[in-house]
Amino acid sequence: MLEKRDYYRLPWSMNDNPIAWLEVTDICNIHCEGCYRQYMTGHKSLEQLKEEVLFFMKWRNPDNFSIAGGEPLIYPQILDLVAFIAQQGVKPVILTNGVALTPEFLHELKKAGLAGFTMHVDSHQGRPEWKNKNEKEHNELRQQIADMVAAEGGLFLIFNSTVYPDTFHEIPEVVRWGQANIDKVQGLVFITYRTATTEDNIATDTNDQEVDLSKLSYTRESFHEHFVTGPEVHDIIQKNFPEYEASGYLGGSVRHDSYKWLIGAMVGSKKQMYGSVGKKTMEFAQIGHHLQKGRYMAYMTSGKIGQKVFWMSHWDKTIRQARKIRRMDVLRHPGRLFDGIYVQSIGIIQAPDILPDGRADMCDSCPDITIYEGKFVNSCRLDEYRLFGGFVSMLEKEKKETEPEP
Repeated sequence: MLEKRDYYRLPWSMNDNPIAWLEVTDICNIHCEGCYRQYMTGHKSLEQLKEEVLFFMKWRNPDNFSIAGGEPLIYPQILDLVAFIAQQGVKPVILTNGVALTPEFLHELKKAGLAGFTMHVDSHQGRPEWKNKNEKEHNELRQQIADMVAAEGGLFLIFNSTVYPDTFHEIPEVVRWGQANIDKVQGLVFITYRTATTEDNIATDTNDQEVDLSKLSYTRESFHEHFVTGPEVHDIIQKNFPEYEASGYLGGSVRHDSYKWLIGAMVGSKKQMYGSVGKKTMEFAQIGHHLQKGRYMAYMTSGKIGQKVFWMSHWDKTIRQARKIRRMDVLRHPGRLFDGIYVQSIGIIQAPDILPDGRADMCDSCPDITIYEGKFVNSCRLDEYRLFGGFVSMLEKEKKETEPEP
């Protein structure tokens, strides 16, 4: 069972957060199950996006911009946008499904100043040539993308995937693939699937007026399976990879016992994983980066960290254990003394949970905040603002229908 005292509560806040979520378009070239964005407005103008970048710089203090959508690689002026962000001294990061990525396009993006990618690949995306293939089989697609990005060089690469009840058991296959490519892949992110159902729920807007829940792309008629939780994802990874341990977290905005973000980083070489960084190292990385750069950190630009990761062993018992395993490995295999040492992050995100009173338990100090009409809103619920003017409340139908008349 997870205990919050064992992890570092990330120091991020609304106005001092390493991530700025920049929505460039709501058009996409595939349709992922569970996607929370639908086509309503198309591409934003480059002028509007530049204004949003400067707004984030003033009020958010980001270390990187997550350029999202829709599919940002089909945004016509993506190279100009990447260059503008880089000119502000902040890392441009593209969140993409990779369908439109080619070696030539990749080279142009790097020339424009791109820092890296968060690549979304999972078996529920409806990719025509990957239909009916499971997560292990999708590792072939992950490998193709990782090899392409590695061939260009100088860019970091994170893979994320949505975790559904029927793919939960396959998480170890993705982690195992990630470890085999620790020199090419700097991180993995697992996002637990959530949906609201028109069969079971009624939604009301900020004026307590009922709205049509089916208009939201992330709802469905019915869903009777168990929603996977963040701690369950943590447990299945740790069960299969005992050297894994989370080191940082963000809680919920309503529930005190929520783990909305769990962040860890495994330490190892291409031949063996040695352990994970602990909460002291996570705290040192966040505070040290803020002292040096004036901003907190979300992405490492390179996973190859070398022996210096073990410098924290005096203060961090988790790193101390990893160093011990590393020494034993070198004693058994002296040739491994010169193997590169890497850090590979593993993030776990538990999507918004609807509580019995209709409120949603969001991510406290949400990193994925975007801009709507000059104010910050949670990107995963932006369409509620666009359709209904603000967050909607969702109640189970039976509870709503049995409420006494006023």
